Amino acid sequence: MKDKVLKLCRRLQSCTINDLVEFIEDENIVIETIKILEEERLIFNNNGIITVSEFHPKSKNKINNKNLNLMFQFRTDEEIDIFVKGFCLGVPASKICYFINVQSQCASDYYCIFRKKIYDNQLKILENLYFQNPQKARLRTFFDKIAYFYTYDKQIFVSEKILPTKDNERNYTKEEIREFKRVYCYLKRIESRNINENYLYYRLADSIWRHEKSFEELYENLKNLILI
Repeated sequence: MKDKVLKLCRRLQSCTINDLVEFIEDENIVIETIKILEEERLIFNNNGIITVSEFHPKSKNKINNKNLNLMFQFRTDEEIDIFVKGFCLGVPASKICYFINVQSQCASDYYCIFRKKIYDNQLKILENLYFQNPQKARLRTFFDKIAYFYTYDKQIFVSEKILPTKDNERNYTKEEIREFKRVYCYLKRIESRNINENYLYYRLADSIWRHEKSFEELYENLKNLILI
């Protein structure tokens, strides 16, 4: 539905919700979809006039070059805590920015760097586990991109690239296969709501990190990660 609404907005160039309802009869679905597209900064809603954003997401390299410690120097401890809590609670960057009085793009940068921290940390753990006990990767495709998955002690790990192959790689156990299928279905449902591939591997790592964890667990874990 997001793709359909976004295409309509592009075709109409400037429109209202009533204009969209002429093409999509369910007004509630249109309103909810517009909210999602706004949060993802794919459209602007200026007093009911909807236009398509010309925003082009930052490249992965630009995010990699951002220094989180340097960014934190310009924030109070309270503001940093709001960013961390908002991220752990799943509050969209477009909304958390109102609590700190920053631009939505600034909040999005913090969120993206948090996800990069999560991805890098789980990849480091994976590489250590793989070195001790090599395992064959299971690959799945999202947005025509391949993600490589590994399972150790009921924990799923994801990698953008396959780890260097070793001759003594073992197959998944039946229990690991069940756990992987369960988490993969969860990831598939989440990614079905996204409409682009930007930061795919960071998003996958983030979703795995959040899976079946309480806010308290996420909060303490992220605080420790950003201090590394």
